[in-house]
Order: sequence, then structure tokens, then C-alpha cells
Amino acid sequence: MALAAVVDTLARRAPMPAAAVSVFDRERVLATAVHGVADLTTGRPATADCWWDLASLTKVLVTLPEVLALPVPRDRPIGAFWPRAAGRPTGGATLDDLLAHRSGLPADAPLYRELRGAAIVDAALGTPPTEPGPVYSDLGYIILGALVADLTGRSLADLAARRSGLRMGGPVAPAVATERCPWRGRLIVGEVHDENAAAMGGAAGHAGAFGTLALVTAAARPWLGAAPPCLADNGAGERFAAGWWLHPTRGIGGPRAGADGFGASGFVGNRIWFEPGRGYGVVVLGNRVHPVRGDRAPFTAWCDELLASIAAECSGDVRRL
Repeated sequence: MALAAVVDTLARRAPMPAAAVSVFDRERVLATAVHGVADLTTGRPATADCWWDLASLTKVLVTLPEVLALPVPRDRPIGAFWPRAAGRPTGGATLDDLLAHRSGLPADAPLYRELRGAAIVDAALGTPPTEPGPVYSDLGYIILGALVADLTGRSLADLAARRSGLRMGGPVAPAVATERCPWRGRLIVGEVHDENAAAMGGAAGHAGAFGTLALVTAAARPWLGAAPPCLADNGAGERFAAGWWLHPTRGIGGPRAGADGFGASGFVGNRIWFEPGRGYGVVVLGNRVHPVRGDRAPFTAWCDELLASIAAECSGDVRRL
């Protein structure tokens, strides 16, 4: 079966209301598909012009490139060049510590329950580093997002728009719906699903970006190269580069992942996966939490099937497809 047919067939079978998939190489997009229902409450279909909540893909598509562009050393404590972090518990972490989740910060904290805006950043800066090994952390990227905004003098929303056309801060339309949020008491459409990011105005270093399939694919393609170096390994099969997860972290590359594969994942139903040795990458956008979040296992199994099927079609020279 041709690659385009494989992608289209599996996108139609996604275990969530809507799904969008693209496969690309270094020169062009090889296949795309968008199927399903963007909003179950209205029956509105998902289309190519829909905006998708990117969740934690914000970390690698917005925050990571802006951090790497800063004219500051990545191996010095952030408190040495960012006054806001000086003397704070996380001020001794370096940019690489935060990028590769080796700062000792916990995975997350429900700061939105009591705090808003800049107070969330201050709470993250005030969180003691207590984790003994690398732990994938939203708090580290909340800090990085604020650092970037302070050092550049530009908001993350402005930086994202200038670099890639991705949007932050909402609302955006037409958008794919996510969860009926218990905290906000309503269905979330066109604004960030993540509660901490919402409490920060919809734009944060760990979540808040929205993109169409075309924009996300364009933002991902420049990363299709050799896997970035491993900066942290927790001994439990999780390996982190600056921003990206390296194979075999959490199995996000599927059962046929190459040894040099790397990528990232987003809570609402998103994934980016690169196969440098095979010369292609994959973007998956979805709304598995619509209308409520549930068991992630069906989404994981579907991604495994999708990525394995793409690997089978793309084995060898993808230019022949």
C-alpha cells in the first residue's frame, strides 16, 4: 500500500474524535491526512485549516529554539545572568539542566489552583530541586519560557508568531476542541487545555501553542537531522537531549523505531517523531481528551501501529514514495 493510503487509512481509524497526520522528508511533505470531528457538541468536521492545541510540543517548537538562540552560555547557572533567578532555589540550574530535565525539579504542580500569571513563574523558581535523577518537568519549561521573554524583551506569543506562525494566548479559530474542563466548567475550544498555562494567560514555556498541521509540519522539518546529543539518562530507559526525547524514551517511536530516533509528545494527543537514519519525520495531532480525558492506552496503541506502518512503507529510500 502506498504511503499516502496508509496514512489516510490509519488517520480515519484514530481512537479519538479528530486526527491529523503528516509524513515528511528533508525536502518535502510526503503524505498528509486530516479526519474526524473537531467538536462533538456541534459536529463540526476537522479540516486542514483547523488549529490544534499543541500541549507539550510547545516545549520543542517554541521554547527550545528561542533558548538556543539566546547569546548566553548554556552551562552557567541561570541566576548568573537572569536577575529574577538569582538567589532562588532553581537559580543554580543551567539552561541545559532545564532543557534536558536534569534540574531536579518535579514533573508538575497544580499552581493554577492558587496563583496567576507571574506568580506561577515565581513559584516554579522557588521550588527546591529534590528529584534524584532526570524527571520530565513542566516546571523547568515554565521557567525557561519566562527567561526567554525577560532576556529578549518579547512575549512568547510574539516570538512564536515571528519564528513559525504558531499562535499562543488564544483564542484561535477554527480550533479543535479538547476537554470539558472541570476547573473552568466549560468545553475548551481555541484556548490552551493545560491549566497552569491557562492561568498564565495562555502562553507559557511548557504549553500554550496552537498550530495547523501545515504550520506544525513546517516547524518540525528543520529538526530532521542527526539525533541531538543525550544530556540526561535516568537509568530507567529515559534519555533526554535538549528538549527532545531520545529512543527508547517512553516508547514514543513505536515498535519499529530506529536507534537514532527522537521526538516529543503532547498530553492532548500529539506526537512528533524523527527517523534520521531513514530520512523522514512524522507529525501526529489529535484531541484524545475530547470531551473528557480517559485511558491513554488506545491512543498509544494506535500511534504504535501508525509509526510501525509508516516505517514499513518508508524502509529504504523514501524518495521513491
